[in-house]
Amino acid sequence: MKDLILDSPSMQTLWQRYSSVIITFVFWVLWFFLWVPVITAIAWYLGLHLTYFEMFEMDGFKAVIQDFLAFLKVVALLGGSLAVWAGYNFLRFRGKDRRKAVSPVNVEEVASYFKLDPGLVLEQQKTKLLTVTFSEEGEIEAIKPLKE
Repeated sequence: MKDLILDSPSMQTLWQRYSSVIITFVFWVLWFFLWVPVITAIAWYLGLHLTYFEMFEMDGFKAVIQDFLAFLKVVALLGGSLAVWAGYNFLRFRGKDRRKAVSPVNVEEVASYFKLDPGLVLEQQKTKLLTVTFSEEGEIEAIKPLKE
């Protein structure tokens, strides 16, 4: 069975395209900020003499230790909340396998759901391109095969 997700950017509205670009940009910026500590560590390594002066001769390590302790508290709080959430979900879903395969649908079921003739459904399944018109209630009004 083919996927039901339409992956056709040309069919997206202008708003959908712009929002996709903006969301992608935001996540690239977040990705960059995840690398800032590594970049800072490399910069510190390359400027080791300045780091030594700032950290040991000017007692800058005291502020780093205070910030590190606050960082550890935040990490412990976030990690603890994640552990509580995971434990809750473990207790809630323990022994329940909700990941079951969907049973295949036969032509008669499709025809009865859409209120169509089963022979027509079989013919439409063999057609590559169709135009389907829906009513305001969501029912199929017309189906026309398109020429390839």
